[in-house]
Order: sequence, then C-alpha cells, then structure tokens
Amino acid sequence: MTCPARALPLLLVAALAAAGSGTSARAEPALPEGASACKVMQGSGVTFCKFGNRWIATTARAPDLAVGDPFPIYEQSMLMDLDRYGLPPVDGPWRYYRRDGVIYKVSARDGRVIEILGRRTSR
Repeated sequence: MTCPARALPLLLVAALAAAGSGTSARAEPALPEGASACKVMQGSGVTFCKFGNRWIATTARAPDLAVGDPFPIYEQSMLMDLDRYGLPPVDGPWRYYRRDGVIYKVSARDGRVIEILGRRTSR
C-alpha cells in the first residue's frame, strides 16, 4: 500500500488552482496513487480518500500542540504497542501518546511535549 502523505502536494496544488480560478464551483479533489475515490467534508474541509476498504484523511492539519506545551496525559492513553506504529523503544524519561492521529513524545517528568512525531497509522 502506498503512503497517502505522498499525494498531499498534489491535493494542495489542486486546491490552490481551484482557489485561484475565481470560480465558485467546487472541484473534485485529485486522486492520490492507490485511491479509488476522494471526498471533502463540508464543515472541516478535510479530504478523505478511499484506499481499499478504508477511508483515510489525506490533507494535513497542524498538530493541536507544539513542543513545550503541556500534554493532557490524563485525558489520553499512552501508546504501549510501539512496533504497531513503527516507533523506537523508550529508553529515557519520556512516553509516546497519540492524540487526533498525531503521535507526541512527552516528558514523563513534567508532561510537556518533547517532540511531535507526526501522523502515523497502525500497521
């Protein structure tokens, strides 16, 4: 299966072209490699494409938290099966958390975001 993130630049180019054309008609999103269909959600504008029998969000959304922000560790579950997400083992005072599809490396000492690892899906 191909990575839908590679198709992101194509979607951005299509969105910019549609925005710059001055037309009010909504253009269909470009199909990324391996996708059979794509839909844009009305409220959020997020594009979902169908890969096999799964719909996957293919547009990038900025993470909710930045490095140094306090992470709501009591509202989220810590990731335990690191191999499932292709993460290296924990060998220091941090933990991995996933929130809204984004994986964060969070300090075990003060609960602040150390690193944003980005969007990853389970294997």
